[in-house]
Formats: sequence, structure tokens, C-alpha cells
Amino acid sequence: MDELLEYGIYLALLVAIAIPLSAYINKVMAGERTLFSRVLVPVENVVYRCIRVDRTEEMGWKKYLVSTLAFSLICLVGLTAILMLQNLLPGNPEGLPGLTWDLAFNTAASFVTNTNWQAYSGESALSYFSQALGLTVQNFVTPAVGLAVMFALFRGIVSEGSTSLGNFFVDVTRATLFVLIPLSLVVTMIDVWQGSPQNLSEYQEVQLLEPVGVDEEGNIVDADDPSAVEVVDKSVVPMGPQASQVAIKQLGTNGGGYNGVNSASALENPTPLSNLVQCLSLLIIPVACVFSFGRFVADRRQGRAIFAVMFILLVVGLVVIAMFEQTGTPQLAADGQVYMGMEGQSGGNMEGKETRFGVTDSSLWAAFTTAASNGSVNSMHDSYTPIGGMVPIILMALGEVVFGGVGCGLYGMLGFVLLTVFIAGLMVGRTPEYLGKKIGPREMRMAAVLSMTTPLLILVSCALMCLDPATMDSLNNSGAHGFSEVLYAATSAGGNNGSAFAGFNANTPFINVVLGLEMLANRFIPIVAVCVLANSLCTRPKVAVSAGTLSTSNALFVFLLLLMVLLVGALTMFPALALGPVAEHLMMVL
Repeated sequence: MDELLEYGIYLALLVAIAIPLSAYINKVMAGERTLFSRVLVPVENVVYRCIRVDRTEEMGWKKYLVSTLAFSLICLVGLTAILMLQNLLPGNPEGLPGLTWDLAFNTAASFVTNTNWQAYSGESALSYFSQALGLTVQNFVTPAVGLAVMFALFRGIVSEGSTSLGNFFVDVTRATLFVLIPLSLVVTMIDVWQGSPQNLSEYQEVQLLEPVGVDEEGNIVDADDPSAVEVVDKSVVPMGPQASQVAIKQLGTNGGGYNGVNSASALENPTPLSNLVQCLSLLIIPVACVFSFGRFVADRRQGRAIFAVMFILLVVGLVVIAMFEQTGTPQLAADGQVYMGMEGQSGGNMEGKETRFGVTDSSLWAAFTTAASNGSVNSMHDSYTPIGGMVPIILMALGEVVFGGVGCGLYGMLGFVLLTVFIAGLMVGRTPEYLGKKIGPREMRMAAVLSMTTPLLILVSCALMCLDPATMDSLNNSGAHGFSEVLYAATSAGGNNGSAFAGFNANTPFINVVLGLEMLANRFIPIVAVCVLANSLCTRPKVAVSAGTLSTSNALFVFLLLLMVLLVGALTMFPALALGPVAEHLMMVL
């Protein structure tokens, strides 16, 4: 009961903050005066002068798209160079070497696409310069790009005759300055207050309370264990600008930890309060985007209908994860070898979880981070039960439409909305319409691209990695669980997520290239489709609503949309899931 109450509080706080935030975001993207205008408008004008942008220029879909792609390409090349040359750049007190070309490409592709997949351990591989001016900058601009493209689609939907989608550079600048930076400052100050480092100091060596031993295979044992070949009584604590990166990684649905263990680290996530704030940060902007849509099209029922579908999927996913993690593995739960209750201690499947969070908070975070295509973790998903680990895969594989990333989650869901409208319209013998715009062949092709790109790329990438013999050497497990590790990696990269099962060493040239290309394709193919779709809707005149017009805001449409998401998203992935987590679960219970 306490767990349900905690989940209810989280969800209630999420909605309560998202609704007013949606109104603020709409004002920002419309160029209206806001609370921060007096301070930030002069900064905004300086930015435009520096990049030589005319803020009054209106862009058609082609120029908007070219600007998006060109900006992202510059970011990709620049970040790759920073990572490969970090040994020659300042802000490297630990003297860390530059990354290899394949790892640098993979990492740059990851952060430029808002995925933040990491095939390295942040605190031991990247300098302060790479973390702060390389990764953190991308953590701001990539969600801003997603937000900009989303509003371009909004303008296309409501336009009556105009072919302008706005100005890409103005949209990105305003999203960064007025939305992401103020929110990040608030979360950063809370994290620093709770104990997260925010400095440029050298790493600190500390004395352990008790010495530990290390055996020949590198496993931690007791100091007096005969198998110990080394006794360690000191440890190195990483410093650096951690709080600021943690804040934007959560708010921008970026993921990507400063430290290798991500938000399971006491440095990134020190207290229950920081855990609450960060967990809310995972979804706050994606949820606000849904309500922003309803406000923008002047019909809040449309936003509430889409929210209902996303919310139902999120709650179901959360409940299933929590239930299976609390139950634990059947063998252990059956004979009482492991305590499964929650009185006096965290019970259930505690493997891979922080005791200070337990099953409840870990399950909540796992659902939120994969629903938001964020990817930060406060537990190791590799240690979840088969079904508990399968649900995050499904949430990612749906095409990041369970709220998803900043901007990209909602425009992905709008693809499913158009598919639903089209099929429902055919069923009742009417020309499909959405918000007064007729839906024709061109719109349907773009909707199909938005809906099918993610699962297609996931399956292709997973197949390619399975064909590489080196992949087997990168796995910590064989059989069904080993396949789940590969499938999770492909799903995380293709689903714009970035989290990992943590049992798969993905840092090989082939895997780095495959996942890097997958991330780039899954980011920019939908963006192209969105811009084409926005232009197509721009040119369509509005038609009057009649008695026969299909409602897109009632309970029936919510059910149809939910069904469409599950049919296209979940069933496409079912054969792969059957070979991985489903097979593993059956092996345990049979």
C-alpha cells in the first residue's frame, strides 16, 4: 500500500508541475513575454548577432529541415574532434587520453541524437573539458532541436495558407535560454545542496573505512580471504562539474551519466530528495509537451486524449516492473531462501539495486527513464527479472511514444494518431480528418515512417550485431539472457534512450559503428518525415466539422490509439522478445 501511495504522489506531482509548464513553453515558443524576458531577451539578441540570424525570417519546410541537419552535422563533427583530441585540450587534470575514432564517433552520434548511449565509463574516460563543453552543451541543444521540430509540426497542423514553419535557430535559442537553462539551474542547485560535486578540482584519494581484497579475476573479496592477491585500503573519488550535467541529462531526456554507474552513484544522486527531483525531471518536459499541444491547437481535449494513452501505458509498465521485481525469481521466492517482504528492509529482487532506493524507487525510475527515452538509471537493468527487464525494452521499442524524448516523443505519437485516424476513417467510410485537415496519401506515408522507423532499425541493428563473432565475446551471459543484452542495446540505441543492461561490453569498433549509425538514422529520418508532414498539412485547407466527423478526443479514440500503438509497436518486437526475456522467464518457471 505504501508503494502505491508513493507511486501516486510521484505521478500527481508530475502532472501538477507539467500543466503550468506547458503554458510557459507555449509562451516561450510564440515569442511572448515571460517571467525571464527582462534578463534573457538581451542575451537572446546577442546570440542572434553572433550567429548572424534574422529573428524575423520565416522558414519553409526545406530551409527548416536543412538548418536542422546542418546544425546537427556541425555538432557531430565538433564533438567527435573534442573527444579524439581531449589529451591536447585544457581541462584535463587527470591526463586522460583521447578516445579512439570509433568510440568518439559513437559517443558524438549518441549525444547529438539525444540518445547518450555510453560505451565507456565517464569519470575514467573523459576530461572536464569534454564533459562540460562537449557533452553538456549537446545535452542542452539536442532537446532544444527536438522541441523546435515539434513546434514546427504544430504550426503546420494549425496553419491556414501559410507555408512557414517558424525559424529553426530562433526556436532552438529560445528553447535553450528560456526553458532548459532555468530548469537546469533549479535542479543543479538542489543537487549541489544535497551533496553532488560541482567543481574543477582534481580527483580525491580517500581512506576506506575497511580494507578490501581483490582476487586474480578482479572480484572484491574480504581482505583476509586466502584468494586475495591484493589488499586495497584507499579509493579515488571523482570530482568535476557533476551536478550541472546531471540536471540537464535528466531534464533534456538525455541520460548519460557523469559516472559509470550513473544515478545509482551517491555522487550523482546522493539523497531521497535528489532522487525525487531527478525522477520527476525525467518526464516533466515530455509530459508538458503533450499539454502544450492541446493549448497550441486551441483544443485541450486533444492533448488530454494523447496524455491518457501515454499515461495508461506508463502506469501499466510501472506496475508490471514493480510486481515482478517485488516477487523476485520464482525459485528463491518459493523456498524462502530470500526475504521477499518489505518490513524492516527492502525485499524482493534486490540484485543490482541500491539499498537506499529499494525495489520501489528502482522500479519507478526504470519505468520513467525508458518511457521518457532518457536512459539514466539508478539500478542495473541487467539484474532485473526477465519480465521486469522486458518491460523497459517494450517501452523503448514502441517508438518512444510513452511520453518519449523532449519533442520527439510527441511527434512520434502524432504519427500513430494519424494512422489511427486513417484506419478508423476507412472503417466508417469517411475521408480521414484530423483537427480539420484531410489526411491523404502523403500524410500517411510520413506517419508510417514515424511509426515504423524505430522497430525496423532496432531489429536490423540487433541482427547485425548477432552476426558479428566479437559480440559473443562482449557478453557476460550466454543463452536467452545474452540475447536480451544485445536486444536491449539495439533497442536503447534505436529508441533514443541510451540506458544499458550493463552486462554487455559494447566498446568494439563494429558495435560502435553499428549503434552510431542506428542512432543517427533513428533521429534524423523521423525529423525529415516531420518536416515533410508539417509542410503537407500547411497546404491543406481546413474543413468544417460535421456530425459525421470522427472524434479524436473521446474514450473510443483513446482505446483505438492505444490499440494501434500496441499492434504496431509491441507486436513488431514480439518475435525478438520471445527469443530473449520471454524464453528466459519460461526457463525459470518450467
